[in-house]
Amino acid sequence: MTKKHKIDWDADVSLPAGKGATVQRFTAKDGEDRLEIDTTPWGDGDLKINEKTVARVVDDKGGAEAFRDLEALAESIEERNGSSE
Repeated sequence: MTKKHKIDWDADVSLPAGKGATVQRFTAKDGEDRLEIDTTPWGDGDLKINEKTVARVVDDKGGAEAFRDLEALAESIEERNGSSE
């Protein structure tokens, strides 16, 4: 069994958070790649790698589910690309 590629995400604290916030941003670095996930409370989100949008989710159950879906995709992409921390 192979170990799943894990990325350590940091919340962007410069954006408003909590009730009423419209976008939450999470960033990470994996090897030479800069990753970013933006999510909304209503379940939309984008995954960017090196400032290029590579995936989008729409109508997930909420921001947490959108983040989890995009995080899993980012880990899969980075594992395939051979990036490491």
